[in-house]
Amino acid sequence: MATYGRDDATHLEQALASLASQTLAASEVVLVEDGPIGEAARAVIERYRAALNIQSVVMPRNVGLATSLNAGLQRCRHELVFRFDSDDLALPERFARQIAAFAASPAVDVVGGFAQEMDSTGRMGRIRSMPVSHEDILAKLWACPVIHPTVAYRRSRILAIGGYRTDLRRSEDYDLWFRCAKAGMRFGNLPEALILHRFDETSHLRHAFRDALERALSGYRGACLLGMPLWKRLACFVPLIRAVLPTPLRHPVYRLLSRFDPRRSGSPD
Repeated sequence: MATYGRDDATHLEQALASLASQTLAASEVVLVEDGPIGEAARAVIERYRAALNIQSVVMPRNVGLATSLNAGLQRCRHELVFRFDSDDLALPERFARQIAAFAASPAVDVVGGFAQEMDSTGRMGRIRSMPVSHEDILAKLWACPVIHPTVAYRRSRILAIGGYRTDLRRSEDYDLWFRCAKAGMRFGNLPEALILHRFDETSHLRHAFRDALERALSGYRGACLLGMPLWKRLACFVPLIRAVLPTPLRHPVYRLLSRFDPRRSGSPD
C-alpha cells in the first residue's frame, strides 16, 4: 500500500480495518508513506501497526505511486505480494481466496479479481467484471483487464522485469501487465468481487487529459510489444473520448460506455 498527504485519513482507517477483518491474516502490511502525511493519517497507522504488523517505508518527499510501490516491493519479505489502495476496502475473504488460487494453479504469476464500485457515501454501484482465464486476459490486455488494487503477484517475477516504470504518472499498472505478458507470466482473475473500490463522479477530476493520453500511449506501445492486431492498438485511444468531454459529462458517458466494455464476460476478443 501507499498513502500520501492528500489521502483522506478516514478512508485510510476503513482500508486498514478491512485488512484487520480478513479471514486469513496478512503476515505483514508494507505501507509506503509517499512524502509527508498528516497527523490524522499517522495516528490511524499507529492504531493498526501492531494488529497488522505494519512495516512503514517513509519517502522524504512525494515521489509518486510507481516509485513508492517499487520501494515497498523491496521491503516485502514474502514471495506473494498483495496490492491494495489506501481508500478501498478489502472484502473479508480476499486473501484466503487468492492464496487458494495460487495453491490450485502453481504456474500462475498474477491473480486479480472483480471489484464492486462504491461512492463517497458508501453506496454500492456496479461490479466491474473482468475476463477470468489467462487466454482471455491476454486477448484483452489492450483494455487493461486486470484491476490493480485487486492483484496478488509473485514478487520475484515482478522484480525480474524491473518493477513499475517510474516515468509514468498514472498508467504504471497498465504498462506492467504488458511487460509481464512479454516475459511469459501467467494471469488469472477470480470471478468475484475482492474489494470495494471508491469510484463516483468526483473520480474523473483526478484524471487530466495528459493522464488519459499517457495511458493510451502506454496501451499502444504494449499492444505493439505483444504484436497485437492494428485495431487493438488503435482501440487503446478510445478512452480519450471521455478525457476531452466537459467534466459533468464524463461520468454519464463512462456509465454509457461501460455497457460495451470489452472486458465484460462474453464480449469479443
